[in-house]
Amino acid sequence: MRRAALGTLGALAAAALAAGCGGGEREGSAGDAARAPEPAEGALASYRPLPPLEVTHLDGRPADLGEFHGQVVVLNLWATWCIPCRDEMPELQQMHAKYAADPFEVVGISIDEGDVALVEGFLEEFDITYPNFLGDGPGLTQALELYPGVPHTLLVDAEGLIRAYWGGRFHPFEPETAALVERVLAEAQ
Repeated sequence: MRRAALGTLGALAAAALAAGCGGGEREGSAGDAARAPEPAEGALASYRPLPPLEVTHLDGRPADLGEFHGQVVVLNLWATWCIPCRDEMPELQQMHAKYAADPFEVVGISIDEGDVALVEGFLEEFDITYPNFLGDGPGLTQALELYPGVPHTLLVDAEGLIRAYWGGRFHPFEPETAALVERVLAEAQ
């Protein structure tokens, strides 16, 4: 019986990994996955700060995500080989365009290893114009306390606090997600 239970747990873990790219979506839609709770009206927020992340520009120069302080940031970890990432990138580009006049930025971090030309070609293929950087997948997921794999998307407020998280395919224009982004953006203005 114990062996059967372990086999079932192993099958469930394999299915979870197959659902996304190395980590997969958690229960429900990606919009429901591991979202940080909003505090009640008037309650003191206890969000954690975005930790320092080691990332580089595509040309290899060190980058500092602190340059986005004062803006609301949708931070997306992705990879060229990740199917849900490919699906969400055009919507992230639309989000970038929608909020271009606001203190808002979509920022991508590719966890691809090796050929930077592959990442650059991917961004060109999908007409991605928002800032993208390179990062070490295991190091980033550890620093952010996330499960391994991609995609991961975080909403970071203008003070640098992580306000929400989505594991798996991100849907930026779902009503609940759009309302949260609008509320955090209104706080920044």
